[in-house]
Formats: sequence, structure tokens, C-alpha cells
Amino acid sequence: MKSKFSPRILVTALVLALGVGGTAFAMSPERCGAPGGRMEQRMQYHQKEMSRLHDDLKLDAKQEALWQEAEQFSKAGMRDMREQMRKHHEEVLASVSKPGADLRAIVKQMDELRDAGRKQREAGRDRWLAVYDSLDAAQKEKARLFFKSKIERMGPGGHFGPGASRPPRGPAGD
Repeated sequence: MKSKFSPRILVTALVLALGVGGTAFAMSPERCGAPGGRMEQRMQYHQKEMSRLHDDLKLDAKQEALWQEAEQFSKAGMRDMREQMRKHHEEVLASVSKPGADLRAIVKQMDELRDAGRKQREAGRDRWLAVYDSLDAAQKEKARLFFKSKIERMGPGGHFGPGASRPPRGPAGD
């Protein structure tokens, strides 16, 4: 039986999932709103999944060092990006609050922040791909199956689109 997924699609999906998983793994709970909120629950869910993958891969010392580097880079990148976004939000709000504000300049600032975020995500993705490149064939297969199941659960509309599964809800059902 022929597979519906070409190797190129699976590798692309793996790269995207590594980036998303690394980002979710890197977020700090104190920046996610009230304790027990949806964002914090989602983060904990993704952290557990990434921790499970980490344990399943049984990394050697070199691979573990690459994993830790990618994880630390992701955490630092998320902290930096959150701070940049907070600062940018304040600047944009101050600019747009002034009479006669130049919306073109504001949009240009927003584009620059988006481009900086893209570059930062790509740098993080490259670190996670270095981890992937260091894996042996059996470990790569475990990683592929892990991310395949994440993508299948996600549904065609993304994390929040139709058909997406949700992380387990908290005790309050929120």
C-alpha cells in the first residue's frame, strides 16, 4: 500500500512540529496568566509530551548536550520575544494614541517585529534540527512517529481549527 505522505512532507511536518514543540516546551508558566489557566495547561501538556519524547529517544551525551542547548535557546528566545512584544505593544499603543499618527510607520514597525520573530524561530528550528541530525535511524523513527501523532491530533485547521483534539481539561472543566 502506498503511503499518502511523501518523505518531504513528513520531514517538513517534523521540522514544524519540532519548532512548535520546542517553543511550547520553552514557555515559562509565570507568563501564561492565572495558575491553572488554559495556556498553562496547554504548556504543561506539551512539556510532558516533549519530556516523553526526550525519555523515549534515550539520548547519548552528545545528543543530550544538543537537546539542552536547543531547549535553553528556545526558552531564552521565548523570553526575549515576549519582552520585545510587550515593549512593541506599548510603543504602538503610544504611537497610535497620538493625533495624526503615521499608520504606515506603525505597520512598518509591526513588520520588523514579525521579521525578527521569524528569524528567531528559524534559529531555534535550526538548533532542534541539529538535535534531529544527531539521532540514529531508530531515534529518528521514534521522533517521526511522535510528531506524526501530534500532527494527526492537531486536525486540518491547526491547533484550534476543526477536528483538532484538545489537551485534557482541568478539574474546573475550563
